[in-house]
Amino acid sequence: MSAVFFRLFFYWLKRKFLLPAVLLLAVGHLSGQDGGTVLLSFEHTVDGEPLELDQSYTNAFQESYTVSRFRYYVSHITVSDTVASRPFVPGDAYYLIKEGEESTKTIAFQVPPGNYHQLDFLLGVDSMKNVSGAQAGVLDPLHGMFWTWKTGYIMAMLEGRSAASPLQHRMFEYHIGGFGGENSVLQTVSLPLPYILTVTPGSTATLRITADINKWFSGRHRLSIAANPACTTISALAKQFSENYLAMFAIQNLEAE
Repeated sequence: MSAVFFRLFFYWLKRKFLLPAVLLLAVGHLSGQDGGTVLLSFEHTVDGEPLELDQSYTNAFQESYTVSRFRYYVSHITVSDTVASRPFVPGDAYYLIKEGEESTKTIAFQVPPGNYHQLDFLLGVDSMKNVSGAQAGVLDPLHGMFWTWKTGYIMAMLEGRSAASPLQHRMFEYHIGGFGGENSVLQTVSLPLPYILTVTPGSTATLRITADINKWFSGRHRLSIAANPACTTISALAKQFSENYLAMFAIQNLEAE
């Protein structure tokens, strides 16, 4: 009698929980195919010219400089629908964009059908991830974008050389971090699309986004290399740099297929 009871009990459990779970997974899989693909293609520039590592450029202070390293985190991507500006969040993903590594400079995600008019993303790593212990993937400290568990991640990094720098070997070094308090450097980039993007099942759209290095030096704040050759700690200066580079992003082109 007990064996029969247990067989019936487990059969009831399977019917009640397993089948609905399978159906839910199937529906989720199919719904993921109903939308379109959006590609974010990041291109780094200096006053409209493509950035090349170790090539000489000039900023607004007429300081010549070369860039040896440029990287930053992108996370919390959202696209807003024209219907009540409803945001869609593609997922809890973090991306480390690195100049010199082309594979890191394109982000792809699925978007439900709709009409979208704005792209937003967080430039950096949110406070929760900064205090969540050891991370993997692009958040692994081995990428050189992490200080300590107390100070957290470097949100954006720019390094190079300039004759204007008073530092040894004429280096300049900007490691911009800080996730809490008045000197938080977390910035949300908001980019209106050049026209309404209509996403349909199977469609693909590419947003070409440029990031102008010279905005680091002259945006909301005027920050010359001569006066500010280094910024590698949480500080008011780091926040000023973050308020400058917030403006370096622009959508140059939107191609929809």
